[in-house]
Amino acid sequence: MDKFEKRLKQDAAAIEAPVSAQLRSRIDASLHGIEPLRPASKAPAATSPGLWWASSLTGLAATVMVIVLINWNRTEPNMAPLPAIAEATVPADPEPLLVAPLLDIRTADFASPLEEELVRLQSDIEKARESVRKDLDFTF
Repeated sequence: MDKFEKRLKQDAAAIEAPVSAQLRSRIDASLHGIEPLRPASKAPAATSPGLWWASSLTGLAATVMVIVLINWNRTEPNMAPLPAIAEATVPADPEPLLVAPLLDIRTADFASPLEEELVRLQSDIEKARESVRKDLDFTF
């Protein structure tokens, strides 16, 4: 990290940036217009245990009051049985929303070795390369 820091300082010293008198006066005015940071004040004094208990009990009382007010005017739910639902007729075989495509399923043929497939693939790639080369020669 020391080498990096030294190099940064050297690079910064090597930069020649002319500062006009007008810009220098604006920078100085900005720097003089600010107040220095004040040291952070000490943490507030710890609260007394009596105040902690009072605030806890106040919160608990407010919670109980909210629960009581919510449940005050609530009536008992009607427990009457639900009316019987009429039997609906559902077609035995509804029409499907999506029609499945017809698939041509055949078992894979692994009779030829993979080496032959590799030779064929290399041949196809070489043909494609030659075709692209001819097109580029023709174009340019």
